[in-house]
Amino acid sequence: MDSYLKLIANISDETRALADQAGSLPCPTGCFDCCRNTATMSISLAEAKHLSIGLKMLPHQIQKNVQEKAERTINKIEQEGYSEEKVVMDGVESAEIIKGHVEGECPMLLSGVCVVYDYRPIICRVWGYPIQNNLEVACCKKTFLDSERKYKPLPYNQYWNDCKELSIPLNSKQKKDATHHIPICYFVQYLLKSD
Repeated sequence: MDSYLKLIANISDETRALADQAGSLPCPTGCFDCCRNTATMSISLAEAKHLSIGLKMLPHQIQKNVQEKAERTINKIEQEGYSEEKVVMDGVESAEIIKGHVEGECPMLLSGVCVVYDYRPIICRVWGYPIQNNLEVACCKKTFLDSERKYKPLPYNQYWNDCKELSIPLNSKQKKDATHHIPICYFVQYLLKSD
């Protein structure tokens, strides 16, 4: 866990430096558009382990609300013939089923607030800033308005690879998964359903 905490500290330093360079934080106040259509997004097991700390600290009623929201997402995607494994394999295609629906929102987004903000996954820490995603520079359309190419993008690919590497020793607690990641809605269901 120490290596993961060092990684997120490094990411915080890099996002802070980029915000300073740009002159402000990228996200408009009250915006949570990036939390929509993310319920089936996969996170690494290292991210999941850290996220579980934040989820377990929530009051029981909030945990219940998060778990119920994840269940609604799972029910919707499974009605369309998807399983956890198929969501992992199909990625963006599975997200299309829930896109624009309340079931698409991250289960940890309640009343427009991330209830696990300090424990959020890596993509949630860097989205809004220009990020290197494979061969492309990606950026939220509401931030760095047409200026994302002026800034050195954050190395999201490297962060994701680091998370997958840190996940290898954690794989024994989850289903055997060569990619070492899990969709958020299923992770929340597994973690909170037993409580």
